[in-house]
Amino acid sequence: MSDSDATATRLETRSRAAEMEDRSSVKQKGRIWVSQASGFTYRTLRDVSRSWSVLAVAVGLPPIMYLLVTATRSFDPTTKGLFAVGIAVLGAMIASLTVFGSQLAVDLETDRFIAYRSMAVRPSADFAGRVVAGLAVAALALVFGLGVGVLDGAPVGVTGVLPVAVSLAAFLGLSVVFMAVAVPIVVAANNEQYAQFVLSLVAVFAFMLTGYNGMLSSVAVLDESMVGLLPNVLATRTIAVQLVTTENIASVGFGAERGRLVPLAVYSVGAAVLGVLLTRWQLYDTGVRR
Repeated sequence: MSDSDATATRLETRSRAAEMEDRSSVKQKGRIWVSQASGFTYRTLRDVSRSWSVLAVAVGLPPIMYLLVTATRSFDPTTKGLFAVGIAVLGAMIASLTVFGSQLAVDLETDRFIAYRSMAVRPSADFAGRVVAGLAVAALALVFGLGVGVLDGAPVGVTGVLPVAVSLAAFLGLSVVFMAVAVPIVVAANNEQYAQFVLSLVAVFAFMLTGYNGMLSSVAVLDESMVGLLPNVLATRTIAVQLVTTENIASVGFGAERGRLVPLAVYSVGAAVLGVLLTRWQLYDTGVRR
């Protein structure tokens, strides 16, 4: 073998070794990221499960509001189904904000982010882990709210796999948006109780200003041209069209609209990116370098 062939062989061997080392490093970093995200998910769910105030507000308050309204007013079946979906989504909104934000506020108030920085915690793993925990409780709030509506006679039900898949996509998009919104609110509040109160108000105000999440446009404070573009309305209307089982649902003002998932997906992706960036800048102080 000539010297040039031997040199080429050595270079090829080194290149393969470097490539294998890079792959191993990427896998190791991936495992660390998943481990950190899982840790935040577990810790958030564990702490929230012990906080009856958070669970009572997120899971219990919207169904109570629903029962109070339906006990004092008479709705036609379609309107009752729409209101049941709107109030159930309100529960998901409150859960997304308070579950994500409450533990974030605790960590900020107790200066735990100093320890997280020293442990080289990745801000994206922090954000993702809290998001997964928030999604779990928000899903519970949504299902519980819909269940109360069904028990009260609201025409809400599952008619196939596609409606469930579309509703799930709308729910995920909505929850991610509201959890990203929680980050600057928590940082500004810098107090767990105050942050939890403000976060709940954000969800309730969004619900009321948009006419029960866009279900009853006649009582909305905002103009319909604006209401139809907001993420909570896009998600709620998508879920309502899929789950309200009355024949009249197609004749509702927004019943014939299509393509709501597209802007909602844009909202959720943008919110996820913004949420990670805000977590870096406002909590980990790492800027765009990481």
